[in-house]
Amino acid sequence: MSAEALGIDYRRFSTVAAFASGKGGVGKTTLTGNNATKTASRGIPTLAIDVNGQGNLRREFGMGEGDKGEAFYNAMRSGSPLVPVKNVRENLDVVLGGEEVRQLNALFIELAQKEGPYAAFCRLAVCLQPLLSQYGVVWIDAPPENPNMLMMVLCAARWLIAPVKMDVCSLDDALKDIAGSFQAAKQVNQALELLGVVHFGSPNGSTEIHREVVTKARKKLGQSTHVFDETVHASFKTAQLARDLGLSVWELAALKRAEDKRMAGTIEKLAEAHDKLTTAMLLRMRSRLEMAA
Repeated sequence: MSAEALGIDYRRFSTVAAFASGKGGVGKTTLTGNNATKTASRGIPTLAIDVNGQGNLRREFGMGEGDKGEAFYNAMRSGSPLVPVKNVRENLDVVLGGEEVRQLNALFIELAQKEGPYAAFCRLAVCLQPLLSQYGVVWIDAPPENPNMLMMVLCAARWLIAPVKMDVCSLDDALKDIAGSFQAAKQVNQALELLGVVHFGSPNGSTEIHREVVTKARKKLGQSTHVFDETVHASFKTAQLARDLGLSVWELAALKRAEDKRMAGTIEKLAEAHDKLTTAMLLRMRSRLEMAA
């Protein structure tokens, strides 16, 4: 058995990117949500996928709980195409996560036992592939600390993006875990590439901290590892307000009122940071694909 025997053509996955880490709370959901709304706003047909039992990606778009991931799980169970919620924004569709998605871990084990490991590893790729012609980019919010489900994600992605915070758990244990998962997934999905590491959540203008993140990330992942210069700084008040309103940071900035103290301060800088990072990721994807051609 192989990915090819399952009908998977990894050439079609060239714009599928997964935010993944061995640790929760490092910005995966925030980055997925902001990237998705930004690419959609630029006229790029965008799909966002939440592979998490908590299902928090929906909050980034102002969505209710929906089916709590039931449609996602049912598609994975049957091996049929994923069924996104359409037009969450113009050009943006979303595959919802939620508590039903937690069953994917048991499904992974069942598939591995009945049909072999490749069937388990590649299940998300099988269910995603029929949709790829509809979208210019796919952003996946991967689950932390669940090796089986993470393998499903990495075997359905062309790009791995690893967010980190400046703390020991994130820079040491989490990067070590994601490096191990990356190497395991490469045995199945040889097209998988580490697009880069994203420094998330330090104070604005933390140049020295960023240098330390670069040094430690390259020590863990290799000296050639790309660490994005574009960082997303911490602004807990703004981030909480954006999530409460179901808006991306740049959407929140567009609604800013001078008299609204809730939106005062760093909102424009934070929106600019997200915008620059999204642009940098898209440009690096294009550059790497051109080099591989």
